[in-house]
Amino acid sequence: MCCWLKLTRCNSQIQFIVYRPACNLIMTSVTNMLLTCLLLLFTQFGVGTTTGTQCPTNCSCTGDTSLVVDCRGLSDFDLKQLSDQLDSLLSSKVTYGRLTSLSIINSPLTHVPRSVCRLTTLTELYLDHNRLSGLPDNCLTNLKNLDNLTVSDNSILTLQDGVFDGLRKLYRLDLRRNRIGSIGLSVFATSSHLSNLFYISLSQNNLTSLEPWFYDRGIIGSPSFKVWINVTHNK
Repeated sequence: MCCWLKLTRCNSQIQFIVYRPACNLIMTSVTNMLLTCLLLLFTQFGVGTTTGTQCPTNCSCTGDTSLVVDCRGLSDFDLKQLSDQLDSLLSSKVTYGRLTSLSIINSPLTHVPRSVCRLTTLTELYLDHNRLSGLPDNCLTNLKNLDNLTVSDNSILTLQDGVFDGLRKLYRLDLRRNRIGSIGLSVFATSSHLSNLFYISLSQNNLTSLEPWFYDRGIIGSPSFKVWINVTHNK
């Protein structure tokens, strides 16, 4: 054989190196070799896929331990089917117990899928640009390793007491651009044990007053490590 191909994978990038001894390179052969190597790569490594697990209809799924499910803002969805397919995906052996980061974005979901509540290995959860009307009880409190939670650009109306209780590792909470008009008195109180929550964004909501939680949050700060709360562009 007058040429050969070396395929390497480094930092999630694919490198193709063609070695050419002193002979003519037949391009059709190289093309066939490239296609064969790509096929093997996708079947063995699952690059850009969820390693064989079914992605919800009309959505794209990328990543491995960091999974992004992007439904691209399409409106023609069967909500029950979408929810069931997400539950199937997130409960599969391929993802369950392995995910550290999950993004479900640009979908018509109005409720957080219950399978999300069982992903106890998550450290990051992004639920942006959906149609969520609220956050569920007895769900996020199970995600004890969570340090970053972003639920911006939804339609959340209220934050009920207990919704974040016990998330001691939670550092960043982003709830921008919702419709939040009320926050339970104990949501951010010291009794919620949010001892590491130093960043809260509630900008562009419907808040009309600041309850005592605003001061409770300040207690955990210090001159060198300040608590950052953004409530700009409310009512």
